[in-house]
Amino acid sequence: MHSAADELLYCQDCHRATEVVLDHATGDTICTECALVLEAHRIDEGSEWRNFADDGGGEDRDPSRVGGPNDPFLTNNPLVTRIVVPGQHKRQGEGAALPRMRNVGGPDPEQTLVEAFHAIADMADRLGLVATIRDRAKEVYKKLDEAKACPRGKKRDVFFAACLYVACRNEGKPRTYKELASATRAGAAAKKEIGRMTTLIKKVLGEEAGQVMDIGVVRAADYLRRFCSLLGMGNQEMRAAQEAARRLDDRGLDVRRNPESIAAAISYMTVQLAGANKTVRDVSMATGVAETTIKEAHKDLTPHVELLFG
Repeated sequence: MHSAADELLYCQDCHRATEVVLDHATGDTICTECALVLEAHRIDEGSEWRNFADDGGGEDRDPSRVGGPNDPFLTNNPLVTRIVVPGQHKRQGEGAALPRMRNVGGPDPEQTLVEAFHAIADMADRLGLVATIRDRAKEVYKKLDEAKACPRGKKRDVFFAACLYVACRNEGKPRTYKELASATRAGAAAKKEIGRMTTLIKKVLGEEAGQVMDIGVVRAADYLRRFCSLLGMGNQEMRAAQEAARRLDDRGLDVRRNPESIAAAISYMTVQLAGANKTVRDVSMATGVAETTIKEAHKDLTPHVELLFG
């Protein structure tokens, strides 16, 4: 079977870069212009696919993947085939049973871990989190699994959300408890439970987790780029909001609000100064911070508006 390659290769006969095709049967890379074999016996390192649908092929075929990619957080131990001879203690003769083959290994000991990883990946996708955060959450979960500290039953999805919360903090892209709770079955009501689960993770892993638990200090600026983007701000307004957050930290202003509340309030102040037609409700819907909380944080920041935006 031939398939087109994604790159151009230099053909010595054509004296230029030409399109090539790969012959998977022989492993040859062939020039489409003069049919010269440019590379012989190439090994295809892509995923293996088999087609269990109509052998007629074509673009409508339904390929089914044989095996999946190795997960660095799983051992991926294969099953072992052994020959089992029943009644070995009996004399081998006419009535002796023939040896039979069977797969040994039993249920996959990592099945629970695989299911948890799938659930974490699905939750990360629904929250729009990048692969590095997803993988960090899987790493956190595996360490907790090894410590026998993973809860079972209905609270598992809340625990997955807590692992993602830690991963987001570790990667410098924090999300609020409310955002993470939105991906659980309980919804916003799971905020406090995610907080308790996060405390449990810190307690169980402690200092032994190294960088996995190096979640650092969250600042308002860590939320601002995403909040500004959700509000549809331009680059100029986004820079103004980030500069305001930087000045707030540099001057050590005594504004006793959590970082996401300050970020939401600065976002609201920025759109107001820019003359955008955005209300507190609009900011609340975009950031997930309650309207009353934004108003209170805005009230605390108003005396410093000249310092923040001057």
